[in-house]
Amino acid sequence: MTTAVLAVTPGPCSLVIAVSIATGMVRGNLILLWATPITDRWGTQHYGRLSALLGAPAMTASALASFAAATLASILGGYPELFGVLAGLAAASAIVATATSVRGRK
Repeated sequence: MTTAVLAVTPGPCSLVIAVSIATGMVRGNLILLWATPITDRWGTQHYGRLSALLGAPAMTASALASFAAATLASILGGYPELFGVLAGLAAASAIVATATSVRGRK
């Protein structure tokens, strides 16, 4: 949702900064929520290794995101369009996620 708000917020600069801060807060909370299941499921003994294994793909994507965003923004015509596409992809992902289920364990 915050990505969609970034797509439609043209200014002023203080409002864009406020939305960016809110986006960062949401991301920070999601990181904390992501860490919780690791310790709940596998305990704290190997938390560092497990967290690194689960987080490495996301961190790699984050490292490449700046380059990819600049490239896509120039192709799409600007950052508002880029954030609009990203918000659409997030919405589509949410729809797909709600249409799937987890299989039971044996």
